[in-house]
Amino acid sequence: MCRKNGVCVGLRYTTLVADGDCKTFNELQELRPYGDTSICKEECTNHVSKRLGTGLRNLVAAESKRGTTLGGRKQGSLTQAKIALLQSHYKKAVASKSATVGELSKKIWTTFYHASSTDCNPQHHLCPTGTRSWCFYNRALAFGKDPPSHKNRSSSSISPHVAEKVRGVYERLTAPELLQRCLKGLTQNANEAIHSTIWSRCPKHLFAGRRRVEIATTIAVGNFNSGSTSLRELTEECGCGVGKISIAHGLKRDFARIKRAEKAETVEAKRRRVDMARAVTVAQQEFLAAEGGPSYISGGF
Repeated sequence: MCRKNGVCVGLRYTTLVADGDCKTFNELQELRPYGDTSICKEECTNHVSKRLGTGLRNLVAAESKRGTTLGGRKQGSLTQAKIALLQSHYKKAVASKSATVGELSKKIWTTFYHASSTDCNPQHHLCPTGTRSWCFYNRALAFGKDPPSHKNRSSSSISPHVAEKVRGVYERLTAPELLQRCLKGLTQNANEAIHSTIWSRCPKHLFAGRRRVEIATTIAVGNFNSGSTSLRELTEECGCGVGKISIAHGLKRDFARIKRAEKAETVEAKRRRVDMARAVTVAQQEFLAAEGGPSYISGGF
């Protein structure tokens, strides 16, 4: 890439961060916009993690039709809350930016074996060791104590019968081809954030002309990158001035946004968002089950 008169020449986007529900990558493969230069696809870790939840919920429904019960209130059953928790563990592993596919695969299988362990068959060989390990079993061994019972020790525990059925889903979602596209731990969060900023000024569910969309996008990009005070530069380019009151108001908005962002990064706020997301997921699945099935499938393409 080089610059000519301040403009990038020869710039090529050779990496696409997308999810399995997007057909864009398939169309780019057919169009080949850069000729022999190929475009690589990196998976969005947020969307990849949804595939585990979708796969487990589909498994529960499919086994129920065959007369096998995986859900319910019985100890070790695959409840909606437990599916959300297993999905959360899978997401943390995928987003950990592992160096190799083998390392990432090990992290994912660690969560599976830890959840499927029992007193008769403890499977903590992949869990971290030492006195500061998050695994209660290996932590007890590090202190030289007898490991406590597995009963009620893990909120994500599943029975051996359920683990046997669930293993197939984990094998599919630890395929080397999929994990290779997850090593960088990339997400579409930045894209979703700028889209939200644009839609707040130009709602996508309402018709708008091209000029209005361009204006909304310009203002949103400036606000996204430089804050509310970026409007000053925009108005100056248009030959208009901005008064002191408008500048002060913009600075006040930017300060309030920074404070909200800092608060959202606290451990308490993150835990609250996780709990709310799990509750919403459970409620949505119960509603979809009552309506006869979902209209959206994660990893559908």
